[in-house]
Amino acid sequence: MRGPNLRLEGSTFGPRTITAWREAVAPFWDVEIRREDTRDFRGRSDVYHLGNAIIGLTAASALRNERSPGLVARMGVDHVAAQVRLEGRATLAIGGREVAIAPGDVSLLDLAQPLSMRSTDYRAMTVIIPRALFPDGGTRLGAAHGTVLRGATPFGTLVNDHLRSLAANVPRFSPAEARAAAQATAILMAGAAAEGDALERPMQRAPVFLAIRGYIDAEIASSDLGVERLCRRFGVSRSGLYRLFAPMGGVAEYIRRRRLARAYRDLAEGGERTARVSEVAYRYGYGSPASFTTAFRAEFGASPADVRAKTGLAGAPAVRRPPAGLPDGGWDDFYEWVLLLDA
Repeated sequence: MRGPNLRLEGSTFGPRTITAWREAVAPFWDVEIRREDTRDFRGRSDVYHLGNAIIGLTAASALRNERSPGLVARMGVDHVAAQVRLEGRATLAIGGREVAIAPGDVSLLDLAQPLSMRSTDYRAMTVIIPRALFPDGGTRLGAAHGTVLRGATPFGTLVNDHLRSLAANVPRFSPAEARAAAQATAILMAGAAAEGDALERPMQRAPVFLAIRGYIDAEIASSDLGVERLCRRFGVSRSGLYRLFAPMGGVAEYIRRRRLARAYRDLAEGGERTARVSEVAYRYGYGSPASFTTAFRAEFGASPADVRAKTGLAGAPAVRRPPAGLPDGGWDDFYEWVLLLDA
């Protein structure tokens, strides 16, 4: 591969190994393992940067990965992932529902939404692609979050074979070949979004649901954004709107959580002048900083002031460095790789 690549390895080094693993995958996962398994934890991950995608080849001991609402908001990663399970089994949990994943199955994940996954000892290949690379801008992938494409089905076999071939050949791709391969994978994933067993597939009217969700994100700071406004704009009944958002706790709950996620990002990103907690509270419809702080702490386990304090001295903007142009990088660069994927 004529571009950056990373390797993280671990063996029986006890807590030092699992600590290094947690730090390396922190942009995507909070990692948990049983205390009694800490000493015997083993893991290895080879990661390749294709310019417009990232490919990870991972093998590890049994563990639990979670993307909590706080981590999703904190990291601000708005990409889509597909993972083929090469060996071992897993249970994927989204919104209180669970689905089993077997060797050969492919799971589709929207990294802008929470999830958790429990795995046995496993090997897996994961491809991460920016939403803009998809033919439809990745909107269908948001609705297909948690879809599991079964490896035993004809289309599942096609996707499985493609991802395995991608994993086998990625170390030898030229830069041009790497980008073309990522584009082809995005097209295939867009087709896969219409297949499989989805954990979150409540909507018979997926285009309406996606349009409403996009409108909510665009108008998230509007004080009158709510059920009545959405019903009028999209011509749906209150009961129909509730059915569309039922797996997310209803439309009011979805709006509340999106506002809190946006507030987290506003406080964490900093800038030339870091917003005051009170400014952010009023911006997203809270009547007082106290009520905002209570809701924020319940959602993320930290206060708005704590998040704001971590933005740096005097709210100085964070400096994002491009990936190193050398054949090998360090794991400190991994998050920068993810943020700077281009389409």
